[in-house]
Amino acid sequence: MVKILRYRYCLGVADFVVAKLSMHSASGRVRIQITLLALAGVIAGASAVASGYASAGPVQAGQSKALSKTDFDIIEGIFHDGLGTYAEVMLANELISLSRIKQPPFDASQSKAKMLDAINRLPASHPSRAIFQREIANIESGVKTGAAELLKQAGSAHLTRVRHTALEYADARAADLVLEFSDRADLPVSVKADKSRKVAVAEGQTPQIEEKWAERYFRVSPDELNKMISALGFTSINELKSNYLNVARLVADVLIRKLGLVDCSPTDFRRARITDLEALKFLLHQLVLFKSGKDRSRVIIFDRSTGEVKWESLLDEIDIDGLTADRVSMLPSRPRGGHPIGSEFGIKIDGRTVVSFQIKHKRGPARATVHRLEFSDITTRLRIE
Repeated sequence: MVKILRYRYCLGVADFVVAKLSMHSASGRVRIQITLLALAGVIAGASAVASGYASAGPVQAGQSKALSKTDFDIIEGIFHDGLGTYAEVMLANELISLSRIKQPPFDASQSKAKMLDAINRLPASHPSRAIFQREIANIESGVKTGAAELLKQAGSAHLTRVRHTALEYADARAADLVLEFSDRADLPVSVKADKSRKVAVAEGQTPQIEEKWAERYFRVSPDELNKMISALGFTSINELKSNYLNVARLVADVLIRKLGLVDCSPTDFRRARITDLEALKFLLHQLVLFKSGKDRSRVIIFDRSTGEVKWESLLDEIDIDGLTADRVSMLPSRPRGGHPIGSEFGIKIDGRTVVSFQIKHKRGPARATVHRLEFSDITTRLRIE
C-alpha cells in the first residue's frame, strides 16, 4: 500500500512529495518513507530565496518597498507582545499611584521601546502606524479605569504591594500581577489585551496538544491518543506534527469522538449535533477554570481598540450545568484555500461562539523554509462578546 501526502511549500523552488510505502515480507511489516524532490530550478531558485531572505531586514519608515503580509504579521506580533507587557506594567503603576503606597513604579521603557521599534519598521504611509499609536493611548486610558475598579472590588482592604509576576507562569497559573494587602488575602490578576474579541486561557497557546489540550479538556488518555494517531496513518505524534493540517485532522476527530458529535465529518461541522452533554459540560468547566488559571486570578480585559475594560467572557454568562444539547452548535470549520481540512474549530451556544481552537503552523524565521508547515501550537481562546 502506498500513501501519498503532497505538501507544496511556497518557496517558488520545488514540490515536495512524500510517499509512504508499506509492504509485507517474511520478516514482518516494513515501512519505508521516501521523499522525492523535484530538482528543476532548485539550485538557482534556492539561491534566490536565500539571498532575498538574508537581505530582508526590517522595513524602515519612509521606504518605498511594499510590505508583505508575512512581514506585517511579524511586526504586528512584536508590537502586540510589547503592548501586552505595557498593559501589565501600566496597570501596576496606576494601582501604586492610586493607593499612594511607598513602592517605586515599574519601568515601562522596555515594552514601550519594543512597540515603537515595531511601529518604526512600518512604511511611513502604512495605516497601522496610526492604529498602533491609538492602541497605546487606549491602554493608557483603560488602565486608569481598570485600576480604580480593582481597588473598588477589594473594598476597604489596604494595598501594601504590587508584584509583577508574568515571568512566574507555571502549572497553569494565570496571574500577571499579584496585589498584596495587609488585611485580606492576595489578589492575583490576569491582564489580557483583547484580540479580535478573543482572549486566550491560561496555557492556551501550546505545542503540547497531548497533555494541555486533548487530556486537559477532553479526557483523552495517552494510550487513546496514540490509537487515534495510528488510525490516521502516523506512527508517532512527531510524525503527525510534521504538518499542521495533520494535527487539525486529529483535533476534528477528538471533537467528534469525545463530544459524541453526529451528522458531521472532519471537514464539515455545519449540521453537527452533540450527544455527549456531560463531556461538553466538563470541557466548559475546564475552560472556566483555565480562564482564571489554577491560582484563580481575577481576569481584566482591555479592549485595545477602544480602551474599554471588561471582566467576563461569553462563557461566564452561561449556566453550564443547566445547558441543554439543543442550544449547542459548532463552527462550520470548512476547508479554505484549497486545503483538505479547516484549521479552526469552535463551539457555539445560543448561536454565539464561546470558544475556538486554532491550529497554527510555524511562523517567524521558519516562514520561508521547508519547516513552515510544521505544527507550531494550538490556541484556545474564549470570546468576550
